[in-house]
Amino acid sequence: MKVVNPVLVFLLSMIFAVSGHAKIYKWVDENGKIHFSDREDHRVEQEVVNVKPGASKWSRFDIKIKAVDVELSEEENQQIVDGVNNVYEFFDRVMSFDMYRTVPVNILMFKDKAEYRNYLVRRDKGLAVASYGLYIPSEHQIVVYVQENRSRTFETIKHEVSHAVVDTIVPYAPLWLNEGLAEQMEMLERDESGLYFERHQENSWVVAQAREQGRLTGISQFLKLSSYKWRHSELSGHGSLRAQSGQFLSFLLSKPTRRNFVVRLMHNFNRGDRTLAYYLVDDNYIGGVSMLDLDWRRWLHEQGNDIIRF
Repeated sequence: MKVVNPVLVFLLSMIFAVSGHAKIYKWVDENGKIHFSDREDHRVEQEVVNVKPGASKWSRFDIKIKAVDVELSEEENQQIVDGVNNVYEFFDRVMSFDMYRTVPVNILMFKDKAEYRNYLVRRDKGLAVASYGLYIPSEHQIVVYVQENRSRTFETIKHEVSHAVVDTIVPYAPLWLNEGLAEQMEMLERDESGLYFERHQENSWVVAQAREQGRLTGISQFLKLSSYKWRHSELSGHGSLRAQSGQFLSFLLSKPTRRNFVVRLMHNFNRGDRTLAYYLVDDNYIGGVSMLDLDWRRWLHEQGNDIIRF
């Protein structure tokens, strides 16, 4: 009688939900246990599993945008609305969260950084004045200012929308995961084939420099960082930590089985689990911490992917 590991049953179901057009291979070991992977292994007899993800009931939200002394073209307004909805759709279709539980954000845009800072100071949000944008949970509001490069402003909005989603649905997610997802959402786009991420050039450069100079945080230490320590390191000028979070999420989202690891972590934290991510790896990532570290270093060496599609 063949024995199916219950963890792998769940793994396969999540792979089905997020794998898109990737091939999933199935094989049975000498003990009768069934295994699944996105990698073909010629040392064992495998069969390809047909992946047919279920249909989502997600639908677009109406997004409210208030621009103070800022003129937005119809095209720019639509770009903001599409960007926000793309982020919501990503969390619904790829991360397997019911986005009907999320209150749609409203967006407040100021003409420059000075007006943005004045608004935050008046709202007693002075600690965030150095940022490009801020999500205010009590009002489901995203506040930004128009940067010289307007496309960067639209990226900032998508970044803050990600924070709105995670803060609402997964409040116990560690900051490396929360911030890493937000960094990736800046690069989220859509074409006729669906949602995709482009390479985050700035984060790629920062991480490459940190790696070359030996300043890149080891993966075990990185996953053991509490949100408090992550924020303290960030405020202390550890400039590569935010970029590493973004690149680590790019690495994890680039393949179905690794993407499944992110989904499982998110749903663990959604259920109120406050365990440090490091101690969840062995149960949620095939091969455990050592394989995750090896895969991460290999991905860094190969420079990752320019485009990640879903």
